[in-house]
Amino acid sequence: MDIDTTLKLKEIDQLDAAILQFSKNTMQSKKLCASLLVAIIGIILKITDNKLDNAIYVSGTITVLIFWIIDAKAYYFQRKLRIRMTEIVKSLQTNGISINGYGMPISRNKPLSWYKAFFNSSQYFYLFAIVAIVAVFVVDILGGI
Repeated sequence: MDIDTTLKLKEIDQLDAAILQFSKNTMQSKKLCASLLVAIIGIILKITDNKLDNAIYVSGTITVLIFWIIDAKAYYFQRKLRIRMTEIVKSLQTNGISINGYGMPISRNKPLSWYKAFFNSSQYFYLFAIVAIVAVFVVDILGGI
């Protein structure tokens, strides 16, 4: 095996490790977002004598949006790294080297976009959280709570 092949295999290993770390971080950010939302709502309810206040809606929405942006960026760069991994695997395969079981290369047929980073099945947690906040706000405004 020549040095170029060895370096490419090493790069695949490093990309795979980075992708795995991004994946772990996105799951942790969702947990942290949910925990922070519960804490913020609890604190505001305590301060306002258990009355719904607009501060709950504003702070909840801002919190979800911040985490959504962070998570979408992680998703975007994770996809970017997978595309790079796919390029390396294809270059090794064209040189006649069999690559099996290295990472999770993806098809480049799907274009990389920020829209896809914000709106994919991984990001639905944030979308549902925003919808829930807006729904409770609307019900509160209409006098249902």
